[in-house]
Amino acid sequence: MRGKLTHQKAINRNILLNPGPATTSQRVKEAMIVEDICPREEEFGQLMHDICDGILEIGNGSDTHEVGLFVASGTGAMEATLVSAIGDNDRVLIITNGAYGLRMEQICKSYGLEYDTAFSFGDYPEPAKVKSVLNSGKFTHLAIIHHETSTGMMNPLEEISAVCREVGVKLIVDAMSSYGAYPIDLQETPIDYIFSSSNKCIHGMAGLSFVVFHKDRIAELKANQRAFYFDLYSQWNNLQQKNQLRFTPPVQICYAFMEAILETLEEGVEMRWRRYRANWQVLYDGFKELGFQFFLPDAYQSKILLALDLNSKPDLDFNDLHDFLYKEQITIYPGVIPESNTFRMAVIGDLTLTDMRLVIEKVKEYFNRKD
Repeated sequence: MRGKLTHQKAINRNILLNPGPATTSQRVKEAMIVEDICPREEEFGQLMHDICDGILEIGNGSDTHEVGLFVASGTGAMEATLVSAIGDNDRVLIITNGAYGLRMEQICKSYGLEYDTAFSFGDYPEPAKVKSVLNSGKFTHLAIIHHETSTGMMNPLEEISAVCREVGVKLIVDAMSSYGAYPIDLQETPIDYIFSSSNKCIHGMAGLSFVVFHKDRIAELKANQRAFYFDLYSQWNNLQQKNQLRFTPPVQICYAFMEAILETLEEGVEMRWRRYRANWQVLYDGFKELGFQFFLPDAYQSKILLALDLNSKPDLDFNDLHDFLYKEQITIYPGVIPESNTFRMAVIGDLTLTDMRLVIEKVKEYFNRKD
């Protein structure tokens, strides 16, 4: 009948082990079912401010930092940060020990920003080595991925922050796959710019990304306005002055993101971090028992994502394993490490120990079927 919504769809719960978008809670899903609203209304503008406040609360940055929201994937936040933070007379050192450090390099190259790189794919960025390079005095910024999801490496954020503070270099952090789960305290760990997105460790839907920046950087951001869409200063300032984003936001995604922020604050980042590590350990132990080896040494593991070495199972067809698990509502993810045969499994999202045990049970079932 015209005017009535009569279709209802049953929603299966999938276990996503890709590094975002993540498995979301029923509560976050239902938050998208809202009345239609023009995003220029005052009520919706308040939602944007509440989202920013929640993001800052997660990182304990309410007194010292600000937030710029973008309708973009995480790469949009990365681009906005680099093009807005690095001025014409600046030079950034990029830690390129994974795919996303290399993406930073690509962005800097495309904008003609001055940069150098340090470390190769899979290397651990020893803080002493970083300090040695920064001591040359030619760098104004350092850019690093916190959790490098191409390898599963957790780069030493706190130590690198201390080095940057000691040598007087501004710090840019990609916390795409750590902000909201790993306890980052912006009062304890000074960071000038840190960015992430709605669909990673805060467990919202894909569609929004954000840049958290220190209030001391506002004047520099205003001076460095060279982008249009990805102008961080204009994006932040428009919300402050006009109570709205410059361009149309994904309305329903914003409501879901607010709910995900509330869930994050209710669980607490410390408790979420414990849950992530417990979930990761179940995967690690289960795959080790099955004879798998891992790309990284244990000391460098993030406890968020595992890169598994397919060469430890030379007869395994990744696509066949993927398809088997996919029919069981479990998703695994291919690898991206050059000259390495890997696949990846992350614990980002609304996942439990029961989920992880089911994953291992189904993987064992797959191998038992093959025997």
